[in-house]
Amino acid sequence: MRFKHPIGLAVHSILWRQWDPIGVNTFGPDDEYDAYVWPVISLIMRGVPPEEIAAYLDWACNEHMESPLPDGRNLELAQKLRALRPKDGD
Repeated sequence: MRFKHPIGLAVHSILWRQWDPIGVNTFGPDDEYDAYVWPVISLIMRGVPPEEIAAYLDWACNEHMESPLPDGRNLELAQKLRALRPKDGD
């Protein structure tokens, strides 16, 4: 199991199936975005707002991969990712 954190597989799934800035999820190896999973988990578990998660995704797309997504797309995905944070007491 690559992601032993309770939300790891869900984060991976969103990044792989919905984020996919370089468009490889239909033919590439499913570990293409693994390097982004743990940083996203960290942001989620620290309770940062979706805008901060979106800023990280923007950096990854725009700077690291040089494959920007349409405006607002990373914020939309960041909201889904942020919703994965367990509620207090879970």
